[in-house]
Amino acid sequence: MSNMKKICMVLLTFVVLFGLPARVMAMNEWTVVVYMVNDDKDTTLENANFKNLGYLKSYDPGENHTLLVQLDGMSTGSSDEQKLNYKGGSRLRIEKGKYIDEGTLGEVNMGSPQTLWDCLKWAQEKYPAEHYALVINSHGSGVFTWWGEGSVSSSEPGKVVFNPDRKAGRFVAYDHTDKDALTIFEVAEVLKVFSQRYKNGGKFDLVAFDACMPGSVEVLYQLRDSCDFMVGSAETTPITGFNYDAMARFMSRNSTFSPENFAANIAESLNSSFIGAWKTAQASQLVFAVNQLAMQLLNAMEETSKGFGLKNQSAFGKGTNYWDLYKVGEAFYRENSELNGAGNGAVIKQMGKELMDAVDAAKVTRTGAISITWPEKADYQKYHKFYKALDISRDSKWDDMLDRRELGVK
Repeated sequence: MSNMKKICMVLLTFVVLFGLPARVMAMNEWTVVVYMVNDDKDTTLENANFKNLGYLKSYDPGENHTLLVQLDGMSTGSSDEQKLNYKGGSRLRIEKGKYIDEGTLGEVNMGSPQTLWDCLKWAQEKYPAEHYALVINSHGSGVFTWWGEGSVSSSEPGKVVFNPDRKAGRFVAYDHTDKDALTIFEVAEVLKVFSQRYKNGGKFDLVAFDACMPGSVEVLYQLRDSCDFMVGSAETTPITGFNYDAMARFMSRNSTFSPENFAANIAESLNSSFIGAWKTAQASQLVFAVNQLAMQLLNAMEETSKGFGLKNQSAFGKGTNYWDLYKVGEAFYRENSELNGAGNGAVIKQMGKELMDAVDAAKVTRTGAISITWPEKADYQKYHKFYKALDISRDSKWDDMLDRRELGVK
């Protein structure tokens, strides 16, 4: 081979190795991160998650798959039968039958968007992949967040303090040591920045909330520009959490799988009618249907000078803040509503049917419920400012309908 040909071959090799985008160069097909917030006021959640870690290491993660865990325990330290003996935060890589230490972090605030970002950045830089999944294992409280920056108790609900370029050092992820939690605003922003930097125009593939009541239209819509699929329950969930044994088995036995199939497997392996997998690509159409219904309800209340009621409804959790969105649409469609003789009753009936169809179009799984926030007056007054900060309030009239019906504000 001539010197010129050798030079050309070297240049071609250089282009192939260094000129292709990271998406093509990725070593993994999947990198899966379990963000496990064990820092609770007692050890109940932590003990459950020690068992879940055991399930995860029951299988090899599979060819071209990496399974990572970042977990956080009490600052006083924990000692368990698996001899992790960690204090604060730790990072692990899971292989069949063993945990591989990826570093200890000390006390770390898992309710901070900065911590979530540092975790995902570490995963991407060390184990780059074509597809990424994030499982947030923690307590949850529906779309409202009680602790931390931007929460319902903050002077600026919805505020996100997050700098992705900071050197590494509430809605979900309640960290009791730091009295902080991730808001949906923070989760969405972190995933959006990750997508912009590491997904070459695509979106983060899948976020799964192993927590209570994140499965709402408000959450799905807030995530529409941040990820492709969301898994979550509209109802409270057992402390034992996801079926991690089934998730690990799925990764081990399937060399390739789509984000949609992975999302469906995570959701359906729990056999719960409340947990579903959802397409964020359908979130805008779903909120459009919510908006169309809300506008007609505002017209009905304006005409009759009265509110309205619904029959055969289901609330999630212990309170009355979150309602089954499909059943709300169904009540209007089946005319199980008290519209006080409003002249647009037929239009509202049709809007109910379109809302039901939009819920079905957004759902990946056979079963699964999605909620919508509809608090009673006292709760809505308390959470009003936070709810107004959500994208669904900016882009639909649902919040205006709540203002009119619950607070009497036109």
